[in-house]
Amino acid sequence: MRLEIEVLDGNQKGKRIGLTIGLLFGRKINNLVFADKMIAEAHAVLMLDHRNSWSIECLDPNTVRIGLSELLKIALIPGLIFHFGQTGFKVVEKGELQVSNWSDGLIKWFKENPAKQKDSEIFFFLRPLRLTFVQGPQYDQFLTIAYGPRVLGYNSLDLHLSDPMAPRMVARFLQAGEQAYIENLCGNKALINSKSFDQHPIQDEDLLKIGSTIIELSILK
Repeated sequence: MRLEIEVLDGNQKGKRIGLTIGLLFGRKINNLVFADKMIAEAHAVLMLDHRNSWSIECLDPNTVRIGLSELLKIALIPGLIFHFGQTGFKVVEKGELQVSNWSDGLIKWFKENPAKQKDSEIFFFLRPLRLTFVQGPQYDQFLTIAYGPRVLGYNSLDLHLSDPMAPRMVARFLQAGEQAYIENLCGNKALINSKSFDQHPIQDEDLLKIGSTIIELSILK
């Protein structure tokens, strides 16, 4: 089985990376240059063991994220989703034409690695959420959330805010039934549509304000 890695986010979204022994993952991978400043110049290395199994090993002090877990090494299996910084990648079979059923790979990984989970209640949004920065240090950037729970905060290893006026834990993204919610984790420091909130059902064009940052929330169709 021949594998590739597909870029899911950012300025190189949709591009694919072939697997070669010793490939260096960083701000530049082959001819792809990533704008994600949370990816180190030399972040990780691609390895092939004696069983012909591919893995990614991070260079200290960097990590790779799967769900809410920060890891030093991961084995590559079809369908697996992982992140360097804020950029998501998916392991796909070479020749696969589209991103499909990626949740199966992530679920499989969590079942096989229960001790590494920080939150066992992982779920997948019926429709992914889009967070678009319309004001603040990350203006014109966006994040896509397909699974949860996810936590947004300043310098967070999960959903990263670079605004120093933001608390370390701002909000959590949840789902109840078919409805996606945002849960406030910082009291009056966070506002939705200029109003305080505890939990708010997410609707298109909701505006989350925290510090000097404003984020427009939307639901992908």
